[in-house]
Amino acid sequence: MSPYLFQKAQKARQHTFAPDQGRYVLRDGEYSVRILSLSMKGGLVVVATLFASASFACTCIFSGAFEVFAEQHPVIVRGKVLQHGERIPNNSGYFKTMTIVVSDTLKGSFPYSTFEFYGDTGMSCLRYITLDDYPVGSEHLFILASDESLQPLMVCGESSLLINGDTVQGRVRDGGGYGTYELNLGELMERVR
Repeated sequence: MSPYLFQKAQKARQHTFAPDQGRYVLRDGEYSVRILSLSMKGGLVVVATLFASASFACTCIFSGAFEVFAEQHPVIVRGKVLQHGERIPNNSGYFKTMTIVVSDTLKGSFPYSTFEFYGDTGMSCLRYITLDDYPVGSEHLFILASDESLQPLMVCGESSLLINGDTVQGRVRDGGGYGTYELNLGELMERVR
């Protein structure tokens, strides 16, 4: 019989095993200890439940494309990727952070000329920072969660757009994957201010 749960109980004077409603009670001079037996099936169910709850991926309700998501947040900036931080182990091309140089604040107040985004490391509900999405030197419009110098790279809405000349490029959920789109940069900037 495998011990599963021990409880402190009243002091007892003898050291004996006594049945207690289908359980066994160990009595010694200090404590009575209840030893519950757990069947193999029950043990497996408990272990499977613990592991299953820890293995769920991030789930959030997608809050919309850039313009819709921007309405829900206080700050929008235009910035350029200056550098990437430490790489995520075993994931080439993925980084824990990136530094952004701010060239313009489109919405709200943002007191910093540079700031740092932190992305998903495999255990967060954030967007991954990748070389493909955020190459050094690329310019973007970013939606920020606050006016702090350390920002989460949000994933539950379109939180950034790549600036390409006088257009911005974004991606939006399209059925099971993502589709891309382009908008005029000047017109979009006027709408989100």
